[in-house]
Amino acid sequence: MNFVKSLSLSTIVVSLILAVTGCSSAPEVVNPYNPEPKMASLRASTGDNPTKMHFLVFGDSKGSPEFKNVLKRADALNPQFNITTADLVKTGGGEKGILDYQRLDQQGGWFMRKYPMWPTVGNHEEAGGEDAINNFTNFFSMEKAMYSFEYGNAKFIALPWPKMSEDETKLSWLEDELKSANGKHIFIYKHRPHYTVGSKKYKDVEGLESKTTRLYDKYKVKAVFSGHDHIYYRTKRNDTHYIISAGAGASIYKLKRVKDALANDVYYGMRTKKEIMTGAALYKFHAADGTITDIAKPMYYVVSVKIDGDKVSIEMIDAKTGKVWDKAEI
Repeated sequence: MNFVKSLSLSTIVVSLILAVTGCSSAPEVVNPYNPEPKMASLRASTGDNPTKMHFLVFGDSKGSPEFKNVLKRADALNPQFNITTADLVKTGGGEKGILDYQRLDQQGGWFMRKYPMWPTVGNHEEAGGEDAINNFTNFFSMEKAMYSFEYGNAKFIALPWPKMSEDETKLSWLEDELKSANGKHIFIYKHRPHYTVGSKKYKDVEGLESKTTRLYDKYKVKAVFSGHDHIYYRTKRNDTHYIISAGAGASIYKLKRVKDALANDVYYGMRTKKEIMTGAALYKFHAADGTITDIAKPMYYVVSVKIDGDKVSIEMIDAKTGKVWDKAEI
């Protein structure tokens, strides 16, 4: 089933005319939520090899009303394109999946028609029934949940929800993609993080090196963006930056694994129950220098990434106020 509700009135009128006249040929209908045509238009306007670009990273909205405000902030930042860290729906399959994709259309359709928005698959996109992945691919007209694209001096690789370290076929595909980057900045985006200070258990997010992370290091991946644990986290392990951008509207999780943080790591999330019982604010932001800022209410955010030649800079931006909480060159 195709859940896209936003086919233009002109398309509907053309279809009616063809039916009345008996003409058998119909114009190709382009799904407005497929990012590829809009990226083609972007390349046509900037040329094939731009060395400057601006994109946003966000994920884990799950139908929350806060997602509208996140997209308003994203729109105000005027990115060239966006990549997502998944869980834009709460359930991907079955009757609930139909309703959740309709909600995504209602909340974010205007944004996805305006900007290229590259999706990836999380556990919630896979949940709800055997039709879940088909619903994802139909909504975005994406043939695969594991793919790559290039723009200018950067290459972007979308990875699937299941862990890859023991899947030699997928690891081989990933290595081929990394090899073919030919000196471009490489960005990975996926749902499950490799490292976290949030609430996910170790059997879910091990926080250890793996065959996958060693490939990132071998081929000099610039950054790995993920979601799943509803916090913000920026860390550097070996030569690779790992950033959790999971603040697009779903409830913010507790910071239960801060003991796994390294010096100079940056993170934001909900305090643990023990901390809250002492009278501390519900949420906190931990800066790279160790400074802790109390936050009374949940903050939702986007991550902004700008490339200027060899320079890559990121900002974590409060969706409500526009305040930049984290800023770094990576």
